[in-house]
Amino acid sequence: MVNLEWYRTFKAIYKTGTLTGAADALFISQPGVSLHLSSLEAYVGYKLFDRTGRKMIPTERGKVLFNAVAEPLTKLEDVEKNFQKSTEKHTPTISVGMCFETFQTTLEQYVSSLPFNLIISFGEYPEMLDQLDKGILDLIITPKKDLRLI
Repeated sequence: MVNLEWYRTFKAIYKTGTLTGAADALFISQPGVSLHLSSLEAYVGYKLFDRTGRKMIPTERGKVLFNAVAEPLTKLEDVEKNFQKSTEKHTPTISVGMCFETFQTTLEQYVSSLPFNLIISFGEYPEMLDQLDKGILDLIITPKKDLRLI
């Protein structure tokens, strides 16, 4: 089954025209955007963008896919916003940094049942450590040991 985040990432790349722009729009790392796009392309079986320098130009099949998913994704995003606003109790949010593989093997299956909102940032250890220092991330899950934290 296709991951809905792949479609959201695809839509962001289509609208911004770059992997970096999509990463900024989605608040995820650029390598995470690349991984989502390559996973979606592998799933559908064809290229969705032609890569020219720093620009992502949609292929004809990419344009067809965008036209098919853009409106339903917008509706789902609206539902998400309205649902979040309509909850009566405050739901805490935690920001966690980890590599995508760790997320898939340990946390992905439990996300829907967590009693809090979860923002996942995929990236490299030095980048995540910098985000932790800046207060962007609340927690990093990594096999690397940082002697500053001991």
